[in-house]
Amino acid sequence: MAYKILMVCMGNICRSPTAHGVLRHHLAQAHLLGVVTVDSAGTHSYHADAPADARSQAHALRRGYNLADLRARQVSPSDFEKADLILAMDWDNLALLQDQCPSQHQHKIRRFAEFFKSSRATVVPDPYQAGSAGFEEVLDLVEDGCAGLMQFLATPAMLAHCVPEWTHDVQGGSLQRQWELKSFPVAMAFIQQVAQLAELHNHHPEIWNVYQRVRLTLTTHDAGGLTHKDLALASAISALATP
Repeated sequence: MAYKILMVCMGNICRSPTAHGVLRHHLAQAHLLGVVTVDSAGTHSYHADAPADARSQAHALRRGYNLADLRARQVSPSDFEKADLILAMDWDNLALLQDQCPSQHQHKIRRFAEFFKSSRATVVPDPYQAGSAGFEEVLDLVEDGCAGLMQFLATPAMLAHCVPEWTHDVQGGSLQRQWELKSFPVAMAFIQQVAQLAELHNHHPEIWNVYQRVRLTLTTHDAGGLTHKDLALASAISALATP
């Protein structure tokens, strides 16, 4: 069950594709692309199917973010249903989204700036007429907000949402899940698959096994609690073929 984040600005060629590309980059680095998905759209259809603004692409690429595959589109009614978190780049687009959104999905709409960790800005300003400095400012703010989003995605509520089949022990800082398998050989094969994934993720889960039963416990030793590494491994294990 992927957690879906939608970035929104006006035309979907500058700010929202930049946020889309930056967050996607960080999710990939944390092995979370299978757990969290990110998309972007605009409140208007000015640039439907157009690539991100060439200046946005150039400035982003200098920092290692590739936006070349992204194409502009307008927010659709299905976005309000399918997305879990819809982030507006400024107050005007926030208001437009709130006007369009059905009442049962209003809680999903927030400002991207709410996730800033260091900046005190309340919006990500439109850089279209601001020149090179404007595009650099957008990147600075987007990187700040994406850092906050990555931290948000490691909170207990998000862990429970992203890997609902795992039991989350908040006090113990662990995730746990148990399987009842068809046979002892199947259980051993499953444990081997888990071991390979754990090695790939540089994790050391606790594996308990009695004949056909396998119980896994993912425990972090980080002072801040469970991290993206724990979430990524739990999701990867869940994605294994049904044992």
